[in-house]
Amino acid sequence: MMPLNDDLVVDPLTAFASLPEWLAACMMPDRVEEALRRHVPEIADGQVRLLSCVPQRLRAKGTRWLARYRLRVDPGRDGGDGDVVLVGNLWPPSAELPDMGATADRPGVGELADHPVATDAPFGTSGWSCWLPELRLALHVELADEALPAVPSLVEPDLAARLIESVLLDAGHGEVRVASCAPDVVRYKPGSRCTVVARMTYAEEHADRGLPDPVVLKTHQGDKGNTAWQAMRALWDTELSDGKVVTLAEPLAYRPRERILVQGPVPGEQTLKELARTAIADGSDRALGRLRDELARTAVALAALHGCGATYGRTATFDEELAEVDEVIARLAQSVPELRPAARPLLTRMRQNAGAMPDDPAVCVHHDFRPAQVLLDKGAIGFIDFDGSCMAEPALDLGRFRAKLRDIGISVLAASGQPMAGTPLSDNLALLDDLCEGFLAAYQDHAAVSRDRVLLWETCDLLTAMLHAWTKVRLARIGPRLTVLTHQLRSARFGDLTSAGE
Repeated sequence: MMPLNDDLVVDPLTAFASLPEWLAACMMPDRVEEALRRHVPEIADGQVRLLSCVPQRLRAKGTRWLARYRLRVDPGRDGGDGDVVLVGNLWPPSAELPDMGATADRPGVGELADHPVATDAPFGTSGWSCWLPELRLALHVELADEALPAVPSLVEPDLAARLIESVLLDAGHGEVRVASCAPDVVRYKPGSRCTVVARMTYAEEHADRGLPDPVVLKTHQGDKGNTAWQAMRALWDTELSDGKVVTLAEPLAYRPRERILVQGPVPGEQTLKELARTAIADGSDRALGRLRDELARTAVALAALHGCGATYGRTATFDEELAEVDEVIARLAQSVPELRPAARPLLTRMRQNAGAMPDDPAVCVHHDFRPAQVLLDKGAIGFIDFDGSCMAEPALDLGRFRAKLRDIGISVLAASGQPMAGTPLSDNLALLDDLCEGFLAAYQDHAAVSRDRVLLWETCDLLTAMLHAWTKVRLARIGPRLTVLTHQLRSARFGDLTSAGE
């Protein structure tokens, strides 16, 4: 087995230590606000007051970066304030701008933004656009989330109530009359997914029927909702539905035309992610003891999930995962070419090690298993968010979970104000090592898994997390994620306790 702590593998990764200035600037609110005040006439002359600018997204796509900003504005004479969402493209210095057919006052913004524009459209209305040359940023107004057209029907109480009545009837709960419905958006990623928790009040005659409350409504871009539906139905048909080991949501319906997934609730006082943050920040024996207990319960529940016998969907492999990582690096390298050779030694070494160790047998896996997907409720464990579910070796879930636990822990240190060096750093990393090993040991008490395969998936996911800090321009996360990845490469030892638990 080839070691990962080779200087030829680790040292080149310093190329990822900081973002180029042209990229970081577009996630700095003051820089974007300054450019908007300079180039938007209605803001420059005071017709519209710009109250705030929140960068929501900046993601790599080919030679461009997709941008999204939410502005809080005071429209002036009409009074009040409101939100304006701007989306568009950032063009890196290495990219040649298209022939824009520029005019003196508006340099072909429509072609830059991939969006039709009206040169005389007022600020904030359909067709309005702008070009911020110092940031190489082309923006236009987004009036609705075109990737998630079902969102309005999930957040409007009457529409949501009628949907839930229909779903409960089709799901075998009989005719139901909803007296009131209070939808609450608990998670929204523009262009990707929206989760709504609807608190229900049913008609008095239904009080003793045990109808679900709340009801969870989700919509996804693409086919993820259908993936979750198929996985949830397969799991519900196993003994896991009794809730003795792990609580799962009852799958109620999937409406493919609208891409709406409807499910019952999973009780939870807090997520395991929230507990991990508070316990690691607290650092006391009591707080960390509770975290270790919940990690052990989670491991037992995960072993039960893997062993339940459900089958569904595609089969994911480590080779496919590495190919996806390579594609992300290639996308980044179109803007920052030096990143590709910096990552190549690690990718090569992981590919060599993967070929030298056999995969464990495929089981039904969660695929996106992280502490945020684990709900804690009075000693019970619940799992949520099965929209990536597939068949794969169990090391995928275990490695991904451990990688995210490390990410949570290093983020706690980064936010604490303590130095990311010396004793605070070494103590933090040692604690995370201990927590991760305890989680794996608890799993191995109930199911067999190759420790080497877990380390392989974990290392790959730590690399992916660092790459996502780049592709999503998370300025505060790049340093901590590079630190924890480097620690993993320096300390991971393949060949120790392989297949422990068998």
